[in-house]
Amino acid sequence: MPLSFSAKSTRLLVPVLSLLALVSCSAANVTSEIASEEMAADAPAASQAAPAEGSAALLADTTAAPAAQPRLAKRANLSLTVDSAEQTAEKVSQIMQTQQGDLLSLQDQQPQSLGDRHQVFIQLRVPQAQLDTTLNALKALGTVENQAIAAEDVSNQLVDLAARLRNLRKSEESLLKIMERTGSIAEVLEVSRELSTVRQSIEQIDAQQKALQNRVAYAIVDLSLIEAVPATPTSRPLPEKLGTTWQTATRSVSGFTVGLLQIGLWLLAYSPYVVVIAIAAVLGYRFYHRSETSAKP
Repeated sequence: MPLSFSAKSTRLLVPVLSLLALVSCSAANVTSEIASEEMAADAPAASQAAPAEGSAALLADTTAAPAAQPRLAKRANLSLTVDSAEQTAEKVSQIMQTQQGDLLSLQDQQPQSLGDRHQVFIQLRVPQAQLDTTLNALKALGTVENQAIAAEDVSNQLVDLAARLRNLRKSEESLLKIMERTGSIAEVLEVSRELSTVRQSIEQIDAQQKALQNRVAYAIVDLSLIEAVPATPTSRPLPEKLGTTWQTATRSVSGFTVGLLQIGLWLLAYSPYVVVIAIAAVLGYRFYHRSETSAKP
């Protein structure tokens, strides 16, 4: 009996233990799946948070980057009323030496009649960084009648010229490499002509670029100096007036003589036609006179 009871019990315990093992395995699988789903749900959130943080950092870097300064070509106009235009022009020259500027042109307009004022027109070029200082120094020389400053943004033009110049230099390098290869005379001549055209374009664009850079580096100032009191024109001495009159008279006589000689040469050149016309006129007059005489009774 004991033996039969243990065998029977053993037969009953085996299915129970198998069922318990299956339940535990299923629970472990369910737990692992839930954990994997939670990790998968957290992963996109983390990945979304990371790009968001990266975009914010990139935006912050872009915002922090300084913008390119515009390249401006400036020109100023200044009109002053002064006591003496000549003395003020000398002071302007001293200011130009102090500000490291250049005198481009000077026009001295003397009074020609009563009521006219002595005027001096000066065109200056100064470094653009010294423009404000130069204008303040010039305005201290007299009374400001008119002042204007104009600025032109040439940034896009400089960028365009730099890009064109860079492309042309690359084309020049390519053509030089082609020239190094062996080929027929016609091909070499064709490449040489193309290379000459490219180099001419490079020189033209380089000159334009330097001119624009010069306009940006230096500002132009158009200065007008006008005396406050109209000047009385001084009369010339009598000997000078007589000498001027004599020179004018001799020039007039010389011109009249040359004109008569020119008329004589024209008549000499057309003399054959004049003789023919004169003979025709005489014959016609005689014929007309005879016809009238014969018509009378």
